[in-house]
Amino acid sequence: MTCATCGTPHNPDKCNGHAKSTGKQCTAWPIKGGRVCIKHGGKAGQVRAAAEKRIQEAEAVKAVVTFGLSREVDPRDALLEEVHRTAGAVAWLHEQVQALRTEDVVWGVTEEVTKDAGEFPGVDTTRAAKVNVWVELWQRERLHLVKVCKEAIGSGLEERRVRLAEQQGAMLAGVIKAILGDLDLTPEQQTTAARVVPFRLRSVASGAAA
Repeated sequence: MTCATCGTPHNPDKCNGHAKSTGKQCTAWPIKGGRVCIKHGGKAGQVRAAAEKRIQEAEAVKAVVTFGLSREVDPRDALLEEVHRTAGAVAWLHEQVQALRTEDVVWGVTEEVTKDAGEFPGVDTTRAAKVNVWVELWQRERLHLVKVCKEAIGSGLEERRVRLAEQQGAMLAGVIKAILGDLDLTPEQQTTAARVVPFRLRSVASGAAA
């Protein structure tokens, strides 16, 4: 955008101040996290404080992108999430392992050195008998999956899920009963509802279990 002071566009990466000699944007670099250089107020306490705040905010945004926002979670829910994540990782790594050629599973490149000078420039490749890195990652993730599954079972997660399902089922049944009562159904309609509703609930339960 054009600067209202000098009437010329400013480079957003350079100091936002103006040079006395030309009246145009200063060509110096601003202080880290700031918008002006040292000569144009970068030493001022409030300017440095604002710059530090911008740096912290940028680091926070970067951390959120990388690790996600912190949140409150029940330890048992966190454990169950880890089971699901690890199971997904194992499935994906399994696909990578299946795509390997047989000889690549235990034999492959261990080192590549690029030579730009000398009598024979090019790439020196060293191959050796070694378990492929995809296989190693797959095996490592499988062991982790077994570990978290054991911890999940040991913490009583399955029992807790059953209790939650029972509670949710009871709540749903109560809501349906209240709705049917409000509809003032005829005896014939009540008979049909008594047959249809359980069938539909079983269908939902079967789909969720799948």
